Amino acid sequence: MTQPAIERRIFIVGVPRSGTTLVQSLLAAHSEITSYTESHFFRKHFSKVSPLRLPILTRDPRPRLSEFLEENGETPPPAAEWFSEKKRWALEIRPLLPFQTLPVARQLIRVLDELALRRGAANWIEKTPWHLSSIPLLEKANPVDRTYFIHVIRNGLEVVASLHKASQEWEQSYDLEACVARWNTDLGRSLDRVDCSNHQFVAYEHITSDPEDTIKLLLDGLGLAWEPAILEDYGSTSEGIITTREDWKSGVGRAIRHSATSEETLTPEQREWVTERLDHHLYDRILKRSRRRTGSTAGAA
Repeated sequence: MTQPAIERRIFIVGVPRSGTTLVQSLLAAHSEITSYTESHFFRKHFSKVSPLRLPILTRDPRPRLSEFLEENGETPPPAAEWFSEKKRWALEIRPLLPFQTLPVARQLIRVLDELALRRGAANWIEKTPWHLSSIPLLEKANPVDRTYFIHVIRNGLEVVASLHKASQEWEQSYDLEACVARWNTDLGRSLDRVDCSNHQFVAYEHITSDPEDTIKLLLDGLGLAWEPAILEDYGSTSEGIITTREDWKSGVGRAIRHSATSEETLTPEQREWVTERLDHHLYDRILKRSRRRTGSTAGAA
């Protein structure tokens, strides 16, 4: 009897506070897709070491893997047992961490595969916004024909305001200058992939103004059919992908509406300062080029 196989590995990336959790919740409400809490696997344990373009393994991912399985209410699948072999880690991997980059990355992906198949799903979503900088590694570690990236973008001023506010609850908080730099840098990373056939782009503003048509386009790009129940079920779906520590995501399951944070959290002077430093053309270029590539006019401003 043929074993079921994973059909699609879907990574949702973007600047934090751009609406990535909302997009994840909507897509994960599809009957053929499952998703997880943010893994941070490839952000926390793989680092770019100049002049190498490909992130390399620099930290032991096993503690985070155990925490991730607990967050998702899962017992270790067979692929996770590979990480529990102490002799392997002591003799083969720990002394030569950078040279184990691809084997470890692929094994982490196998863990996600096995969890999805255990749940009866042939498609999974991994959503860690910071993995935008890990795309070169993820592309090398995954089969191209089954790997998709969805970039979520949002108006820069609102992202900066929301990121600045939310980061006050994180391990590291970000001042306005750091938030501006993050938006500019990450939009540039997304723009670099705008002509790649397995990369899709979606604007938060389009999701909140026309969620049905926008999600239909994303599903069409993934080769999956639209399901009306998505708009009814995404709220309950979001409960399974948000941890108790992520209070800043608490509003995701409510009625979809556009959220503006900048006027509430920034002074007029701060708003002007941020606006002057954002590379606004990046957002416009991504939308224009991605629409031209797909031939879509949906959500056009």
